Amino acid sequence: MNKLNTILPLLFLFFSSQAQAKLRPCYLSMSLSASKTKFTTSEPVQINVTLTNGNNRSHSILVPGNQSKGLKLIYFSWYTVDEKNFYTEVHRDSRIILMDTAVKGYVNFNRLQPKESTTVPFFFNDAKNASKRITSNYKTPQLPPGKYKILAWYYPWDEEFSKYAFNKFDWHGNIDSTAYNEEFLDLSEAGINSPYFDIEIVAEPVPVPENYTSECGKHCFICRAIEQEHWGVIKRKIRRDSRFVNEINLGNHLKNDTNGIWQKKHRNIVYVGDTPDAILASLPSFLSREIIFQNKNGIHYFDLTWQLGKISRVGSRLNTFLYMIGLKKLRVRDSKVDYSRLKYMQKTE
Repeated sequence: MNKLNTILPLLFLFFSSQAQAKLRPCYLSMSLSASKTKFTTSEPVQINVTLTNGNNRSHSILVPGNQSKGLKLIYFSWYTVDEKNFYTEVHRDSRIILMDTAVKGYVNFNRLQPKESTTVPFFFNDAKNASKRITSNYKTPQLPPGKYKILAWYYPWDEEFSKYAFNKFDWHGNIDSTAYNEEFLDLSEAGINSPYFDIEIVAEPVPVPENYTSECGKHCFICRAIEQEHWGVIKRKIRRDSRFVNEINLGNHLKNDTNGIWQKKHRNIVYVGDTPDAILASLPSFLSREIIFQNKNGIHYFDLTWQLGKISRVGSRLNTFLYMIGLKKLRVRDSKVDYSRLKYMQKTE
């Protein structure tokens, strides 16, 4: 009997280790957050999906971009939980995208550094932008008031570009070694899902108390301009606060100490997009970021575009003249590398 008691645990450990050997770790994870967790089935609500690269090397992933047809890259399921802790799925988003296809849509690549995250905001019940913005093409299901749990699914395999971002492995943990690329993230053929997130559907809207801060007080200049839709005022403020490359957070989006006041947390700025992974080295170049405002009239999408670097025509011609007459070592300043100027703030609805 004693021998049996000794052998059984060893056998259990052996078979457990064999089973775990087939498990392949997935370093891409996702989580949910929301601007408010109590809402009706008709009011606009923002739910954020955060994707994190848990690996110790950088990888590219796919994010929705401005998809306009095909199948959704990210979708949601809604669950109830009874007193016995039994979960029942009561709604799952249709993955079919029904939008305006006049402009061709596509997914974006986003390069994540080790342990870096990127967030995609989704605006449920934003009927004004639903036909043109994939992140607004979602609705709260018509469920009775009560407490629910939601989770997000990330399934990139329907996209033709997925083969340039992920190595697919099956439920056994097997992977095609002939097509394996170490630059890509390993991802299950089933995709990934987020943990459950608690929300509550209510019959009447629940007022959310204003959370004033030192950067965004009751009489915040920026938020007041957004409420009044004085977009020219906002553009001038952003232009003044981003006169140098480091002031638009280029290459520093992992840090919390952003420079311009417009990049701080504001109640009427619901999203500021990441800076691009790379820009052209030649000067002048251009950089774009998305910014999303919210006021009583709904959600407003804008693109910000900066000119980076400045070339002086007079200085360039003078240097050319000095070179032609043999003064090759004598040069005047003809460029400004740290120059930055906001050229465009364009509404993209």
